[in-house]
This record gives sequence, structure tokens and C-alpha cells, in this order.
Amino acid sequence: MNDLTISNLGLLLSIVPVLVHGVELLFPMQARWVVNWVLPFFGPALPRRSTSLGGSDQLAMLDAALAAAPVEKKRAGQDYVFLLLFEQRQGALCFAAIALGAVYGLTLGVADRDALHFVFGIVAVLMMLVNTNQAGLPGFGSHPKVSTNGRHVGFVFAPFWAVAALANWWGFSAALG
Repeated sequence: MNDLTISNLGLLLSIVPVLVHGVELLFPMQARWVVNWVLPFFGPALPRRSTSLGGSDQLAMLDAALAAAPVEKKRAGQDYVFLLLFEQRQGALCFAAIALGAVYGLTLGVADRDALHFVFGIVAVLMMLVNTNQAGLPGFGSHPKVSTNGRHVGFVFAPFWAVAALANWWGFSAALG
């Protein structure tokens, strides 16, 4: 493989997250699509409508979280639930920005892609570390509620992000000449 092919691979791998999470930019509650139709495969199992969360299920879960907050901390509880959904939207926004940058990068020559590969390489390394942590390896934060499927996602996507990181760092090096 030549530098252009590896550079293209780094950019294309950076587009993948928006394909899964892009809709959450406008509709953060649509994260249930991933829960219902993607995560079961990491079980491993097939998705089933009978075990899928609906919008009313999600709202009931969020309402239960709000109800669990002590009365004197109700406002903080409301802000926390707001923040969860707001950060869902922000994450999707970042994935969309990365995807648009990657598509633009594909129109450029390798020599002009250095900044894109630098940023996307950093994103890929950090995503790899987050995924290895949720897979059970210590050393990069803490997620107190990792599900079984979430742990399996970490095992699968840590190598994906490692490949993305290597391709982007290769592209970065090639761009610098």
C-alpha cells in the first residue's frame, strides 16, 4: 500500500462513528437505536423487538433517575439528566465534524492533509484508550456502569481505533514528507 491509500484509509475510518451516531446530533434519544439494533450483536445475540427500548421506556428511565434524586438536589438531578443528553448531542456533533473534515480531506493531496491526520490520529488514540478501559484494562478513567455488551464493544473497537490511529499517523508522517 502506498501513502495515499493509507492516508485515505485513515480518513475513511474516521467517518465510521457518524454513520452510527450522527442522528443523535438532532435526536439524542435515538441512542436507543444503537442499544436496540447494534449492541445485541456484541452479546453475541440478534436484536429482538421484544427486548428493545422504546422512546417511552427511555423517558420512564430518565424520570426514574430524576425521582431518585433527593428533594434538595432535584435541580442538580435535572441538570445531570439534561447534561447526559446534551453531551450525547455534542459527541454526535464532533463525529459529524470529523466526518465532514475527512470527506474534505479526501479531496486534498496527501501533502495537504497533515492537520487532519494529526487531529484524527489523536482522536483515534484517545478512542482506543477509552475502549480498552471499558474492555477492562485500567489506566484511562473509569466507567462505573459498563454493561456486558459495552465491555465487548471495547474489545472489538480498541483494535479498530488502533488501526485508525496507525493509518492517521502514517498519513500525518507522509504529509510532512
